[in-house]
Amino acid sequence: MSTDEGVRAQPADDADAADEGEAAADPYRRRGGARRGSRREPGTGTSAEAAQPRFWHRDHPVFTPLAGFFTGVLLVVVVLGLLGALLDLVLGYDVGAHPWVFLVALGVLLAANLVLVVAGGTRRFARYMLFGVLTTPAVVVAVGALTLSLLIKNDG
Repeated sequence: MSTDEGVRAQPADDADAADEGEAAADPYRRRGGARRGSRREPGTGTSAEAAQPRFWHRDHPVFTPLAGFFTGVLLVVVVLGLLGALLDLVLGYDVGAHPWVFLVALGVLLAANLVLVVAGGTRRFARYMLFGVLTTPAVVVAVGALTLSLLIKNDG
């Protein structure tokens, strides 16, 4: 229990005595009739409350790192995959013979990410996104090398 005056429960009066059954059903209701962290139905709050992101997006310590990392992974996998498919289907360009196109595209992704790192509001998100962008090719190369070495070792 906290000793803070704002958190301390107020004694119940006659109006609150009738609400005792209601207070037992609502775990957010305190004895003084005040609600702590009241939950409102969507659309009933003020416009300032509606503009604020929910707790998971605003204050949770894991949301930004996870969102940034998986955004970086998706950028590498999806954007480079779509680029390869687009070049192959539309232009008939053989991306296997000229992989420098992917390196240029990866450089553009890294440059865009560095712009986000420099900007103050997106710095933390961009650092984790950069981690995702850089670790995805490293993991792909490591898994490919391990697979190739196992195939060569087993096949002789």
